Amino acid sequence: MKNISRLCFWTGAFAVLVLPILTRPNMAVALDSPQAWELQKSTIVDLPRTHPAASYMPDLIKRLSAAQGGGSPVSEAEFLALFDRSESRTVYGSQLIKVATPRSVQIQNKAHEDFSRIFLTEKRVKRGVAFLEEQKELLGRAEQTYGVAPKDIVSILMWESGLGEFTGKYRVFNVLVAQLLYLEEAQQEAVRRIKAGGEADPLASAEVARKQEERFAKIRRRCVGNLVALLRHSKATGVDPLSLHGSWAGAIGYPQFMPASMPHAADGDGDGNVNLHSWPDAIMSVAKYLNERGKYGTADAARRKALFSYNPIDSYVNGVIKYAEAISSGQ
Repeated sequence: MKNISRLCFWTGAFAVLVLPILTRPNMAVALDSPQAWELQKSTIVDLPRTHPAASYMPDLIKRLSAAQGGGSPVSEAEFLALFDRSESRTVYGSQLIKVATPRSVQIQNKAHEDFSRIFLTEKRVKRGVAFLEEQKELLGRAEQTYGVAPKDIVSILMWESGLGEFTGKYRVFNVLVAQLLYLEEAQQEAVRRIKAGGEADPLASAEVARKQEERFAKIRRRCVGNLVALLRHSKATGVDPLSLHGSWAGAIGYPQFMPASMPHAADGDGDGNVNLHSWPDAIMSVAKYLNERGKYGTADAARRKALFSYNPIDSYVNGVIKYAEAISSGQ
């Protein structure tokens, strides 16, 4: 894989770190207030074996330090010290609740419905039509190389970042560590708020509780993969993993790639770097991802399957298709 551009990923020198454990939130205080949660200096051995994250730590350390794999190996000693730095301590409580709540899927579906109303306005459709023309040569090259329709590339870029207008303000490392360590505490606060609003505890249902446990396990596996990618590639390129900002889920750049998705990114302008805050790399990366990960095809079923690989929620796929058709018919 090509070097990741400093403009896209990390700037500065690789630093050492200390794995934090999160202070238990005072439920009388809003979770996103500074008094509630902070990633504090501690050591990985202080994490109780009964903690839900404990079983994932050996795999994280092993994959970080492995001789094989993308980027450069990160030793356990190196992994034990970024939290001497103040910027590593912030927990984005409201965003963590959004991930952990039993109503996460409903919240995302509602957000996608809202996006449909926003992106299908005349102004946004015209912007997409204009972008198709502005980037006609590059989109054509992406279609020729990866077989992905330009309208679908542009629609994903609109849905992911409003064609570059919003790429996220959250420190990706902090997002991933907080999700790995404290989903249960965030869920507890989410349920407290639901009950305070006069509604029943959703976890009273054994089925909901079971699905949440399965979902948390999946989230933690993804967190391990993304942390490994983040830290190994930052060391390989000699840059600072704490300088990267992205979405509330940890996604990066115009196409909102997670760190572990970077093997599917493309150097669209041939400068030897991948910069997801540049249109050549962003456009070619979306096309490459849909081709490689999604097995994109122009038939309806293959197209939907590929878009689903980008974000596995039906409301997202439906919205992307609606916007793609709108800008295509507007040309």
